[in-house]
Amino acid sequence: MKGGAAVSQIIVINKIQILLNKIYAYNKLAESKGQGICPNIFIRQQDIIENLVILQRMGVNDEIFVMGLFLVDRLTTKNKFYLNRRNVYNLLMTAIILSLKMYDDNNLVQNIYPIIFETNRQVLNKMEKKFLKLIQYQLYVKTEDFFNYRTRLLKLKE
Repeated sequence: MKGGAAVSQIIVINKIQILLNKIYAYNKLAESKGQGICPNIFIRQQDIIENLVILQRMGVNDEIFVMGLFLVDRLTTKNKFYLNRRNVYNLLMTAIILSLKMYDDNNLVQNIYPIIFETNRQVLNKMEKKFLKLIQYQLYVKTEDFFNYRTRLLKLKE
């Protein structure tokens, strides 16, 4: 990996952290107002970032992370529901797996399953099928849309 790519990946992971901060802060605000979106937290925010770093070290590039976020955004927009501390991990990691399958032509996906999901393949396959159904099987993202989304992500501020 070239130095520029490594720096870019660190920046993308940092921006994902900012996005997660916003999701978690919104959830805390809603809970404080008695709207109890998710009283039990299954995945800590730091666990998500740690798994993204593990994926990065395994060779997953930042385009896959951005594509995963794009697909999660597509899913939430089409289905009019919000990300929260309960669903963000599974949605993001499922989207990353689907992005790897679609856009990265290597065997990395098989090695990733046991690292980022503490579940068996049957459950993961169900999650993938449900995700695909919710996005109406639209995994393809136009190049222009991808770069616009990436630019918006990189402009995120705390």
